[in-house]
Amino acid sequence: MSSNVSRLYQAVLRDKTAPISPRLRRTFGEWLAARGLPAPETGKAAQEFERDGVRVRVERSGECGRYLVEEDRGQGLLRTRVAYAERAGGPSGWVVVTVEGDGTTGTGHAPGFVQAYLRTARITDGGTHLPDTAEEVDEDTVHRLVSVLSERRRRVPVAVVSVDPQDPRAARNRADYLAGAVAGAGMVARFADLRAQQRFNEAMGSDLGVFGGGIRTYVAPFDPAGESYPYRHRPMGGVMVRKQGRQALDLAADGIIGETARRALPDDVQRAYRAVSRILVGKATPADLTEAMTPRPAPAGSPGDGLRRWMMAMAPRTAPAEPSPAVEPPVEPEPATAAVPVAEPEPALDRRSLSLDVDELARLVAAVVIGELRGELDAALGLAASSGASGGSGNGSGNGEILRQMRTLGAHVEGLRDLVVVRQSGDQLLAEAEDESDRLAGEMDRLHTEHEILQQEYAEAVALARKLQERVRWLEGKLARAGNPAFGRSPDDSVFEPTSLMDALNMAREKLAHVEIGDTDTEAAKLDLTYPTLARVWASKTWDALRALDAFAQARSAGDFSGGFFDWCRSSTTLTIPAGMVAMSESKTVNTNGRYSTRRTFPVPVEVHPSGKVMMEAHIKIRKGGCPAPRIHFHDDSGGLTGKIWIGHVGDHLPNPHTN
Repeated sequence: MSSNVSRLYQAVLRDKTAPISPRLRRTFGEWLAARGLPAPETGKAAQEFERDGVRVRVERSGECGRYLVEEDRGQGLLRTRVAYAERAGGPSGWVVVTVEGDGTTGTGHAPGFVQAYLRTARITDGGTHLPDTAEEVDEDTVHRLVSVLSERRRRVPVAVVSVDPQDPRAARNRADYLAGAVAGAGMVARFADLRAQQRFNEAMGSDLGVFGGGIRTYVAPFDPAGESYPYRHRPMGGVMVRKQGRQALDLAADGIIGETARRALPDDVQRAYRAVSRILVGKATPADLTEAMTPRPAPAGSPGDGLRRWMMAMAPRTAPAEPSPAVEPPVEPEPATAAVPVAEPEPALDRRSLSLDVDELARLVAAVVIGELRGELDAALGLAASSGASGGSGNGSGNGEILRQMRTLGAHVEGLRDLVVVRQSGDQLLAEAEDESDRLAGEMDRLHTEHEILQQEYAEAVALARKLQERVRWLEGKLARAGNPAFGRSPDDSVFEPTSLMDALNMAREKLAHVEIGDTDTEAAKLDLTYPTLARVWASKTWDALRALDAFAQARSAGDFSGGFFDWCRSSTTLTIPAGMVAMSESKTVNTNGRYSTRRTFPVPVEVHPSGKVMMEAHIKIRKGGCPAPRIHFHDDSGGLTGKIWIGHVGDHLPNPHTN
């Protein structure tokens, strides 16, 4: 897969209603037919056809199958993949739907057939029902919504749409649109009235509620009583929703889908998904799918406990110097006892006992077999030989001793086989490694959550610092104009704090008269969705930079300042950003290499340049280093005919010899 392929959507749909394939084929076929494409034919194992730049491939084998739709969007391919597996009378089947795009291709909304498929049965994400439409929540069903949000097995985000006091019908329309956009990857609920909304907010608490026509997305896991950082569950204000309309809803939908798309498949689905791929290419059989979909028993104790107990029981022990005459002779075990001998209580195990590799384990098993079982085998053979030499006296005592020895030996060998070869599909070491991998994955998820919380706390600290900075600037301005300490009206406490890069760009388009922002929304939204916790900090810096560019362009176009933007940031006492964030040119390599310079060439009016485009070398470093490293590329025409700054790019670092 190409390195610039992005996962735009993914849904894991668990379906207990068998069979799955007819319902999936019907809804998928109706989706294709609505686009003027043939529907898959029943009974064919493989089909492939192409029309108007869209290629469709359908594969089926027994109780599993896969669909692929590839669409040429000019700049790249948009791929929709659908895989399913089912077992009649067995565990829950599943459908995995994935959408991938090359570069900036695609929107990431749910494919059109998903909503129709959700209507065919009660389908879940493994913990909660995934409805095909938005759920209406009234005063009596608020507790159900709270229960859904708190469900520990929930994987998908839940968007809650509040009542808009300015338009009673708006909440329904917004919720219905969101439900279609995020079908399968998220859930949407809306309040029937203000009473239901008030009861919900009382249950959530002051920091986790939603109101005023806003939308809040509650990610998983969620515990209303134990949330240390409420903004992890992203709110979108009613003002933003009303002003931006569909654009705000798309941003909310992309955030919901992004939460699900970047999650790994559940372990049981991952195992079966690999089996489906092998079956469809002829490298596995339906029995492999059955085994992959069979729930694995939970391991008892820590990894390797059974094998270590058997080894410790079989290991030679140091005999006492002189047995006491009063000690009773050991009782011979009955032949019908368990195959694995009862071990002495284990001493505390150090970590080295958990990290045996395959070669070391093989040597240990061989040593035990040679050192212990060899003696039992020799004793049994010796008894057999002596019995044969006696000519078979017929008393049966020799045969009885042989039988007991052989039973003991057989029990030990059987126990060794059961412990070393656990199941036909793989050995115990592989199962233990997978368990350890799961534990580490869980630890990584926990650390990732803690990291996100720290980033959000940092964003709050930055926002507070910016408010204080605004107050200082206001006071300095008053002092400069009055010549003495000023008292009276305080600065506006409702300082605009963008929650995303798109929020900052939209406000700039509305408020900043000397800054014109081009078609860069896709690049900005990509950072918002990929790095939701960092985007809030980047948005604040971007808003500061755009305000500084606006103030500079206003001053220069009016003749009050004659230098460039870098000089403005070094010398001005009004709105500025640190001069170290500003670079007015690119390297010689970037300027002379068409591969890099073309990526920095953006449209401008013919009043700015007769060709209608210009290379924008000047840029602002929102983040100086690391990956990603957001940049603002701009062209300064504040001293020209338009008197404005033209923004061509707000997004990740554009390619150069170092990034490539």
